[in-house]
Amino acid sequence: MLRQIKEQDWLKIKKLLFEIAEQSFDKVVSEVLEKKIKEDYERFPEGFIISEDNKNLIGLLWFEVFPEKKSAFVHAIYVEPEYRGKGVSDELISYLEDYCKKEKLNKIELNVSLNLQYAIKFYKRKGFQIKRYFMSKRVK
Repeated sequence: MLRQIKEQDWLKIKKLLFEIAEQSFDKVVSEVLEKKIKEDYERFPEGFIISEDNKNLIGLLWFEVFPEKKSAFVHAIYVEPEYRGKGVSDELISYLEDYCKKEKLNKIELNVSLNLQYAIKFYKRKGFQIKRYFMSKRVK
């Protein structure tokens, strides 16, 4: 079952989003991420969707809408490990695609870390295409 998050979900959602960020980025500035999550939630609570199984959170979608670009940007999709491969991500992406169609948005964008090869395979399977590369180099 999918639903918009509620106030009582907030602490668990925030914890999950921090875990996702730590997997995706070399360094996470907690204060910056917390501010972004809070601002997005206050401005656009519709962009925080969870998937539940027996009232247990099993998946999460966090997205933002840019009407002027007619696009949505996915900040995070997460599925609990024991539910991966069972269609939860498909359900979350389908929800977003339906939302975009309803709101006349014609593009969904996201960034994904190369560390998350399973996610890259999933996005490619869902029709996403690589549009750019972000590169970095450590200087010692």
